[in-house]
Amino acid sequence: MTNEILWRYVPLMHALMFGTAAVGSRIFLVLRKGGSHPVSFTLGDDAQNWVARSFYVGLPVADAAFLVIYGLTGAHGPFVFDGLPRHHAIRWIGALSLVVSLVWVVWSQAAMGSAWRMGVNDHAPTELIMNGPFAISRHPVYLGIRGSMAGQLLVLPTWPVLVFWLVSEVLVQVQVRFEEARMLSMHETRYAAYCARVRRWL
Repeated sequence: MTNEILWRYVPLMHALMFGTAAVGSRIFLVLRKGGSHPVSFTLGDDAQNWVARSFYVGLPVADAAFLVIYGLTGAHGPFVFDGLPRHHAIRWIGALSLVVSLVWVVWSQAAMGSAWRMGVNDHAPTELIMNGPFAISRHPVYLGIRGSMAGQLLVLPTWPVLVFWLVSEVLVQVQVRFEEARMLSMHETRYAAYCARVRRWL
């Protein structure tokens, strides 16, 4: 098996591990602990629900479908720069980013406990988490997702993956602002003080 064939499975294996460790198992744990439902977005046509559905469902499904096709067939679309895949150091940096980002996301979710959810819940109180990775970043889970998408692009620098990365960057920037508005309305001065002390990303 050539190096190129091995590399084409790296993003797919990461996606499978991310889906299992950071999505499936987290939903199961939150439901078992009896917290509020971990999926907070609906089929509503307002901007908040549309962005959440796109970020949590639409983008991951499209990305996963692409990675499965690429893993099984090797069809990946044109590279952003033809010579880029030959720079193995860049691909190794991307692979390291995938690993570190996954560990960071799982740690961040563990710090949230049963307060973790996908989307903004306007009808249930949300605990203000300020310890662990939340003492470094206001949105450590999303920071890890951004690292994952950037790592995927470094491992597989093709135009489709570049589009996925760009879309994810736009969606995550909008999503965090919806969440911050909700937290500010709920926790008011405590959250304002937290925002003044801790940066949005790093």
